[in-house]
Amino acid sequence: MWTKTIGLGLFTVLLAYLYGKWQDLQRQSLDEREQSIIESWDALITEPRRKFRRISVGINCNLDLIISGTDLLTSLGQNPGESLDSVSLETLEDLRNTFSHYFQKGAAAERTFTDKHVYKQVIETANKLPSKEHYVGGNAALMAVKVAELFPQTKIQLIGPIGPVLKDLLPRSISIPDSSHISSDEVHLIMEYGLNENWGSLTSPVANRFITSYDESNSKLTSLNKFFSNHKHFDSDLILLSGLHLLETQGLAFIVEKINEVKEGLEKIQLDIPVHLELASMASEELVGSILDQIVPRVTSLGLNEQELSFSAHVADGPHFDDFHTRTGQPEIHKISDMILWLLKTYGYSKQNPTSRLTRVHFHSLTYHIVGTLPSAWHNTKSAVAAGTRMAGRQACDSKQLTPPEIELRIPKTFQLFSGDEGHTFDENNPVLSWEKEGFQFVFSPVLVCISPLKTVGLGDSISATGLMYSDFDISYREP
Repeated sequence: MWTKTIGLGLFTVLLAYLYGKWQDLQRQSLDEREQSIIESWDALITEPRRKFRRISVGINCNLDLIISGTDLLTSLGQNPGESLDSVSLETLEDLRNTFSHYFQKGAAAERTFTDKHVYKQVIETANKLPSKEHYVGGNAALMAVKVAELFPQTKIQLIGPIGPVLKDLLPRSISIPDSSHISSDEVHLIMEYGLNENWGSLTSPVANRFITSYDESNSKLTSLNKFFSNHKHFDSDLILLSGLHLLETQGLAFIVEKINEVKEGLEKIQLDIPVHLELASMASEELVGSILDQIVPRVTSLGLNEQELSFSAHVADGPHFDDFHTRTGQPEIHKISDMILWLLKTYGYSKQNPTSRLTRVHFHSLTYHIVGTLPSAWHNTKSAVAAGTRMAGRQACDSKQLTPPEIELRIPKTFQLFSGDEGHTFDENNPVLSWEKEGFQFVFSPVLVCISPLKTVGLGDSISATGLMYSDFDISYREP
């Protein structure tokens, strides 16, 4: 009997040892797969033949206060609430419910406060948390910083409301006109959460962040006229524009007025100067509809994530328009391709729509990117997508070099590239895929997702800026 017991014990130990070795081999195999992707990116990425030398960036700039979202809500006495998506926030309950909605979906979102007194209470509570950090904030400022880091020879002009603390955080190489200085910083609150983080009965499926703010300068686009007038004097060869999403806290008449000002400013920019518009999370169908109809055809390039893309399709009756309300987790690749194609065909340049200048859409999500272009207008797109996806992992891990096992591949092994596709089996030795559909080029690459992210703020802005700087724009596509 004792012999049997000892034998069973030894067998159990051996089984545990073999299982551990099997797990090690599996992990090693996964690490080799991810290392192959990194090496393939590094071999593929080349700088464009024609580089952008002088860049004007605007117009939303602010100081980010970064804290744990669940710690803040707990300190405010708020537990998980109803899953409700408010267009704007007025009360602590609105903040709790909207944060709950996006926390359990694992989706990035941004909503503004309409009550400055409640927002002041939130910021005062956030400042008392033991763990908090200040960073450069605002899509415009973040894009400017990333370009300054990656391409130090590039001249950059930043237009927007820039307070004293933010000014000290910005690289000295960035030019800031005197008209952009304000006496006190506009503070935006970044409520971060981690992978599988628990908050009451809720669990986050991915690491992400919820952004909220109350400000005067950014939400009213007070720097708009300065932006359009200054870029001429700066002699820009690339323009990066952001901040339109902050208009949704304003009244309809004000929104109409500002959208018209943006439209008129864009129409005065020469066609050989590409203009990139970076979108951010919005909940106002009226504002998104106005941006799609009046602004998107007047920009050359568009950057957006799954929330912004699916909401655009929802508002304008595009493909998979019901996904905005039903989707959970990461979006299916073929559906994103369908929506990008719809944007390019509906709002982009073609012989049937020669007044439009839109020729590029850069979609970025946690697990993959797709860039759709008019191939005669944009070159070096494979390098641009590889550089963007590589940057996503590097910034999230806050590392200059991606290293397994800190990162992991999270796309399916097989997937459709577009609706009707027979399906594609992913090969880590060929991680950047390219295909053409209806005259447009699509380039796809997965993100190596940081397992324990340290820096999720500004990922979309860094990705878009990186992708643009590795892109080669060619105005000759308009020649007859």
